[in-house]
Amino acid sequence: MIIGAIEKAPATLPSTTDKKFLKSVEGWLLGQPEIMILVRYSRTAGNKSFEFFTSFAVLRNRLGMLKAETSVTAFRKPQLPLRGYVDDEFIGKCLSVLPAGSEFLVLETDPRMATEQWLYHQKAGESPDELRQALEGVRGRLVAVGAYPPWLKDGPDVISAYVPHEDGTVKAGVY
Repeated sequence: MIIGAIEKAPATLPSTTDKKFLKSVEGWLLGQPEIMILVRYSRTAGNKSFEFFTSFAVLRNRLGMLKAETSVTAFRKPQLPLRGYVDDEFIGKCLSVLPAGSEFLVLETDPRMATEQWLYHQKAGESPDELRQALEGVRGRLVAVGAYPPWLKDGPDVISAYVPHEDGTVKAGVY
C-alpha cells in the first residue's frame, strides 16, 4: 500500500548575481592580488576562457557582459603560478615543476596578442611532450602555466554560478 511520495525539489542553481557568490569572490580578492575564473560558454562547441582579475569592479563588469546560461567558476587559490615569456629556460622550468602525467594548462596572457583576455589562446594536455609542444607553440609570448584548475567540484576554494536570464531565472547551459 502506497501512502504517499515526496518528490525532492530540484536544487536551485547559484546565480552570478547572488550575494553569496559576489561576496565570496570579492572577499577572495581582498585577501590576495588576483583570482582566476573559468568561463564556459553555452552552445559554443565547448568554448571556454580562463581569466585573471585583480579588481572586483572589473570582475563584476565582466560578469555583466556574459550571456545567460554561461557557467562561471572562480578559484580562491592562485592558479597557473608559472609566469613568464616562453624561452628555453622557461620551458625547462615548466617541465621540471609540473609532474609528468598531471593535467596542465598553458594560457597565453600577452595583451599584444588579444584585445580582451577571454580571447587568449589556451592549451591543455598531460604529458611532458604535450607540454613542450604547447610551450613551443607560444615561444616568445607571455604565458601562465600550471596544473589544470580543479573546476569540477565546488568547495571552500572553488565556487561556481550561472549567468541568469533577464527575468532572473537561472539555467545551466549546454557546454
